Amino acid sequence: MPRSSNDYSVIGKRQPKLDGPLKTTGRSQFTDDIDLPGMLHGKIVRSPVARGKIISIDTTKAEGLTGVKAIVTHEDCPGLMVSPDRKILCSDRVNFIGDEVAAVAAVDEDTAAEAAELIRVEYEPLEAVFSIEETSAKGAPVIHEGYEKNIMDDYNIDFGNVEKAFAEADHVRVGECTFNPNHNCFAEHHVVIADYSLPGKLSIWTPNQSPLYIQKSMGSILGISESNVRVFNLNTGGAFSGRIGPRQHNFIAAILSKKASRPVKIRCAADEEFVVYPGGGYFKYIIKTGVMNDGTLKAMEATYLFDCGAYWNSSFNVLLRYKYHLIPQNYHMEAMRWKEKTVYTNNPPNMYPHGAAFLQLKLAQETELDIIAEEIGMDPLELKFKNAVAKGDTTLTNVHYTSCGLKESIKKVAKKSSWKKKFKKLPPFRGIGIGCGAMNSGGPDKSGALIKIGEDGKISLFIGLPDMGQGSHTAMAMIAAETLGIAVEDVEVVAGDTNAAPFDIGAFGQRGTFFTGNAVKLACLDARKQLAETAAKKLGVKTSLLVFRDGKVFYGEEPEKAVLFKDVVSQTLHSEDGKHIMGKGFYHTPTTSREPWVSTLAYSFGAQVAEVEVDPDTGIVTLLKVTHAHDVGRAINPLAIEGQIDGQVFSGMGQILSEECVMEKGKILNPTMLNYRHARSFEVPEMEYIIVETNDPYGPYGAKEVGEGPIVCTMAISNAVNNAIGNPVREFPITPERILQAIKAKGKK
Repeated sequence: MPRSSNDYSVIGKRQPKLDGPLKTTGRSQFTDDIDLPGMLHGKIVRSPVARGKIISIDTTKAEGLTGVKAIVTHEDCPGLMVSPDRKILCSDRVNFIGDEVAAVAAVDEDTAAEAAELIRVEYEPLEAVFSIEETSAKGAPVIHEGYEKNIMDDYNIDFGNVEKAFAEADHVRVGECTFNPNHNCFAEHHVVIADYSLPGKLSIWTPNQSPLYIQKSMGSILGISESNVRVFNLNTGGAFSGRIGPRQHNFIAAILSKKASRPVKIRCAADEEFVVYPGGGYFKYIIKTGVMNDGTLKAMEATYLFDCGAYWNSSFNVLLRYKYHLIPQNYHMEAMRWKEKTVYTNNPPNMYPHGAAFLQLKLAQETELDIIAEEIGMDPLELKFKNAVAKGDTTLTNVHYTSCGLKESIKKVAKKSSWKKKFKKLPPFRGIGIGCGAMNSGGPDKSGALIKIGEDGKISLFIGLPDMGQGSHTAMAMIAAETLGIAVEDVEVVAGDTNAAPFDIGAFGQRGTFFTGNAVKLACLDARKQLAETAAKKLGVKTSLLVFRDGKVFYGEEPEKAVLFKDVVSQTLHSEDGKHIMGKGFYHTPTTSREPWVSTLAYSFGAQVAEVEVDPDTGIVTLLKVTHAHDVGRAINPLAIEGQIDGQVFSGMGQILSEECVMEKGKILNPTMLNYRHARSFEVPEMEYIIVETNDPYGPYGAKEVGEGPIVCTMAISNAVNNAIGNPVREFPITPERILQAIKAKGKK
């Protein structure tokens, strides 16, 4: 029988972040705080044209500037490619505004900036394309040879008899949603320090989500043995799916460092942030939905058109080739079709927005379900509940749910938000909407963990999982403390150095709690087994009857028959066999499939209700309240879960209501935090949280992800706006201008 939360001494308690005092007092160390002896400062020369031929690069004046120690061009890294279509530094062509052409390292940042301006690059501008429509126009230039009509990827897949299911449906509709580029708005600018001054050895300091990925990528591309690439991951000021792998400036800093034989720091300026990481690009979803008159969902077809920008990022293969799993993720249906086309343009290369663009697909899907519910005269909440998946279900794409709290989440959020009393009963221009979502807890994956127990009973927990502010290190400490029966304060998490950290893919894909948490638990069980031998001899009982709790080890039926945890450690260390207590754990997905959604063993589920008020004169939306229910399996730290929900509602409302990179012929016109319309802290609505626990059989203590699950439910905000104005907005973000257009269009109907 699963243990209840009352059976745990640590798990389920509201634990403040262990690094909270360091961060609130400003003592947490970030990459930009590092100052190495002899360190130089680098600047990158970027292309001012969207597409062009490089005629010449003249570095003469820059070389003569006092304080300049190294200048690099493509000649310093010939043939080095960061991806099949992208060089570290451009040699003959540039393909977007901001493309990297040269770089300089100098004794200080001002000198480096001056030297970069002195490098003269002559370009021959070439015809460029900036939209999906332009790429396939007659006579359009081909950006990369071999890609006809600039089509980078074209992929179609069916599940079930799609044509038959649509033919049998009582009601079929087709709708379209378009999404404009946005940015992740990291609190910490992109920065890197590279020390490649010793032969064959490279040290890298940079904010990231995966030190292992950076280590492997940089070692492979630069031709360095993986073990000779050392990555330091200190505190990271925001990631949101955006710091998974190395960026161009990481490689450029390393090349500068090698040439200068000194460490080099490159810190991106504010306007560079939008070029170094442009976030989510332009894409469009066309959703076809078929239902019966009673709301039973028959089939869905999703067409995904994506502008990947000037270069391709290989990690996007996961999004494109496996994203179809998201279509039947929440709801039963008989058949589905996925049609995806990705094209090259001369826009900046696009990456992941917060939520890895899952929000946008779910938003398009859920918008259509709301509209079709209206057309058949059904409450959208009832339609979603009717078709919702449950524990034990297997989706069309062969995803099996061993735990699922979607229906429970819908029920609870409906009751808590008073849905029945408010839906279609609110005053004019007040609206309420519901959104449902699901999220995988990692993929085909693995993590390791090591622990060392000091003689005083204090624990050093070694993991490779970064903490970007989400509280994962605190969660790992709680899992360790619960398993060993000690206080959280007695666990010190050691991370951030690939020379010391065990194998871990990183903090992305919502995998941290599930994969690293399982590894931590296994490592602690390994150590506990060693300690149990000593305690069993001391107490004269079998090891299987021992309980580790509250800093003691005791006989389960006689709690007073106990020995202190730290005494067991000391006695083990000083016993005749004398040994230091060290535990190791390694967890991997026990499945054979390589598809990330199928290989994932656990999925979180959520439902969210949003209430809004729209000013019909200005189009301004006020988000009044959000009620969110989330199935987390088991709540390791309810306080952190509420914080995660807060952050994802904040990010989701920004992406839905305001965040947009305004583009004109490949140039971002608002590349500053002053002009980019990010949501502001005072706009966060009233929040109500409902934590649904389903005790997943595979998760550590039953836990599942809550890293990005809530953000894919925030389309509730969009549905609430549509409910308020009575006419759906189909271009995002739904800015005041677009809302006023929708209100005006409704008046003409």
